[in-house]
Amino acid sequence: MKKIVLVLTLILGNSLFLGACSSLEPDNPKGKTMYYTEITDTGKKDNDGRYEYKQNAYNEKGKEKKLEFSADKQLKKGTYIQLYYANFFGVRHWQEVTFKEPPEAVQKSIQKNKSA
Repeated sequence: MKKIVLVLTLILGNSLFLGACSSLEPDNPKGKTMYYTEITDTGKKDNDGRYEYKQNAYNEKGKEKKLEFSADKQLKKGTYIQLYYANFFGVRHWQEVTFKEPPEAVQKSIQKNKSA
């Protein structure tokens, strides 16, 4: 009986561990909050040749948060970016989007920030 309980516990533990690992993949949106921003500066080149950005970004409800992320290339001003943000890890992944892709609340926040 103890062996059966041990085997079942190991199987359950492995399945939970493997499921949690997939949510840590950078481009997997599961467990991450989506933020959107418009690139407003040229970024700062670091010693590794990456460009660092500190941008005001907006979640799906339009709530603002200052986020830091980096890119291997310099991003053009005016480019819209979707950021995958995890609480303890920060921005894990980003991708370019068009202005019409973010939710309406985000679009309004970006436009409001531009006019301010």
